[in-house]
Amino acid sequence: MSMNELVYLIGQISARKPETHKWRERILTRYSGDPRVDFIDPCSNSFNQEIMKMDKEKVSYTEMFKNIKGTQLLVPKDKSYVTRSTMAIANMNTYDSKKPIIGTFFELAWYIEYPEKTVIGIYGGDREKDLNCNHPFVKEAVNLWVKDDAEACAVLDHYYLKPLTHTHTLYRGGH
Repeated sequence: MSMNELVYLIGQISARKPETHKWRERILTRYSGDPRVDFIDPCSNSFNQEIMKMDKEKVSYTEMFKNIKGTQLLVPKDKSYVTRSTMAIANMNTYDSKKPIIGTFFELAWYIEYPEKTVIGIYGGDREKDLNCNHPFVKEAVNLWVKDDAEACAVLDHYYLKPLTHTHTLYRGGH
């Protein structure tokens, strides 16, 4: 019996900062068609797509959440993603200083409840000097730190994914 990894891609989501979506898209593209791994992408639902369409210069985040029905479902939905996943890739870079990353902190705390689930942390700067990454709660939740999403994928490949055989060749494009 083969069990795929189910990786939850956690981190800041901001309609104002495309990189909060692009790093996830790069990972999803890299593993497109790969039978060894599946992903939970919190940006791929209608809720986040609706926020992306709003005029972000005229509407504050507080107003966005106030005007969308069902936002009370975000917490139990994200908690269910943590419980269903086998691991997480947690991007701890802050791309939008006007938007808190409270949801990511909750998710990291929930992962502490599941010590058998790996959390790979991404941070592009000096973690020792970063207010969030150097916090004891975050340090407890993250098992291994890497500098970017490509390095996170390399760790996933090396430690968690059975090597591809000639019957499972993939085209990854590019480089």
